[in-house]
Amino acid sequence: MTTQVEALIKRNIFASEEEALQELVRDYVLRQMTVLQEELLQFERKYGMNFQQFHLYLHERSALLEKKALPTEQLQTLNAAVMQEEDDWLDWKAARELLENWLGLRQEVGVLA
Repeated sequence: MTTQVEALIKRNIFASEEEALQELVRDYVLRQMTVLQEELLQFERKYGMNFQQFHLYLHERSALLEKKALPTEQLQTLNAAVMQEEDDWLDWKAARELLENWLGLRQEVGVLA
């Protein structure tokens, strides 16, 4: 048993090492999930749509770039915007995948929200 856990048990914060471990793991998993959920909400607020909608939106904007049917200045502006949106798409996708992993782990270790 670690010194930190012993100190928590001594002060009656937890009854046992097992209880301490369960509670600390639960809190950690839920904290990670909360951070990722907030990140996903920030993307939804920023773009006013969910990830699937954003994926389609980005695909349409990329197709518009490929057609090169706009004046050069507009193409450059659109290109810069699409590059930023692609970065956000990658971050958004990663956050979704990480959240799915944490949700799976939550079930695996029996953490209830």
